[in-house]
Amino acid sequence: MEDFTGAYIERKRDTSALLALQSDHSIAIFHLGGIAIECRLKALIILYHNLHDWKHKSRKQGDDLFDTSIKNPSHRLIEAIQSMPILYDKAKMDTEFLQHLSNIINPLGISEPDYISLRYSSKTEQPLDGWQKSFNYVCGWLDQNMRFI
Repeated sequence: MEDFTGAYIERKRDTSALLALQSDHSIAIFHLGGIAIECRLKALIILYHNLHDWKHKSRKQGDDLFDTSIKNPSHRLIEAIQSMPILYDKAKMDTEFLQHLSNIINPLGISEPDYISLRYSSKTEQPLDGWQKSFNYVCGWLDQNMRFI
């Protein structure tokens, strides 16, 4: 299986390096930052359900999805959170987290392309302050709530 934890660390490092540059790389930052969060969530899903491969059955005793096949959520970050019911219940209680996650998914606004489709965008010079706050919040929230995994 892929090394999602390693990929998360590297994409987060890439995002930080781009943020430190004087020139604008907002589209690349939004794209790589979203991928970093996606990798983090996939690593947590694997840990949460004790998976050895996608589509294997959850081995998390007492969980709503126990003995259910767990599929790769692809780029669907909300679906990734939902596949960990205990974590999703925590997320639903934190509307700020869900808003920040929404900013990661659609950094240019809900009617604009998501973080994956942005790689085809020619838009440049997007404000980074709000997005960076969301990125830091989501990363921190996931770190803080690992104890529920």
